[in-house]
Amino acid sequence: DPAMCASVPVAPRKNLIFMVALFMGVLIPSLYIYIKELVRTKIATATEAQSLTSLPLVATVPVKHGIVENESSIVVRANKNDIMAESFRTLRTNLQFVMKKSAGNVIMFTSTVSGEGKTFVSTNFAVSAAMLGKKVLMMGMDIRRPRLAEVFNIDPKAEGITSFLCADEKEVAMLDKIIIPSTEVHNLYLLPAGIVPPNPAELLSKSNLEVAISYLSKKFDYIIMDTAPVGLVSDSIILSRVVDAVVYVSRVGYTEKAAFEFLNSLVKDGKL
Repeated sequence: DPAMCASVPVAPRKNLIFMVALFMGVLIPSLYIYIKELVRTKIATATEAQSLTSLPLVATVPVKHGIVENESSIVVRANKNDIMAESFRTLRTNLQFVMKKSAGNVIMFTSTVSGEGKTFVSTNFAVSAAMLGKKVLMMGMDIRRPRLAEVFNIDPKAEGITSFLCADEKEVAMLDKIIIPSTEVHNLYLLPAGIVPPNPAELLSKSNLEVAISYLSKKFDYIIMDTAPVGLVSDSIILSRVVDAVVYVSRVGYTEKAAFEFLNSLVKDGKL
């Protein structure tokens, strides 16, 4: 018999292949994204960070890449309008609004662990506030791993707040001697940590700290503290008794989501 052929090939069945390819093309990436999100432990966006806590988000600051060792990490400059400077202006404005609810002027910057950017944020905020015409004191209160001298290129062996904490609390005049005016930013003054003590927690618990803050609060519009990570040591919790506002710094792609549970517990227990 003569062969009879259909109008379309019996094989390959193109429609079936296209349907399977489309299904697999949707299923495999979706499954990959779902599993990746399921096992992700770090925050991915500022919105996600805000959803993990009831605390207000005061600002988002871009990550500054390309800062090499021994290079200043100050990115806020006079007469410079870029995204970095604008983000710190936003932080400054929002914190001014927050501070209206408090009679004080002492702001502490901390984070859960090292590397989240609290020193970067606190120092640039201090520069931004000083450029507003405010008299600002930047205090290096991370006395275990002081970085203020490195950021502002001052002598790391210079006397600092630890010298006063070890001295008689009546010697407040010592504070004026160890405060260093910034050579780069008008209205900005620096009080470094000083010599690393063998007993940081005990030193910060002394009444000298209250005396120092009471004395300095009358001389400066803002006192900015760069403190130790609260998730590693108790220093920042001890310091919180003399501050009026706490800025908690987290970093996208770095901070663990579990850190916000820890933060919420600190606030709930009244420790920060």
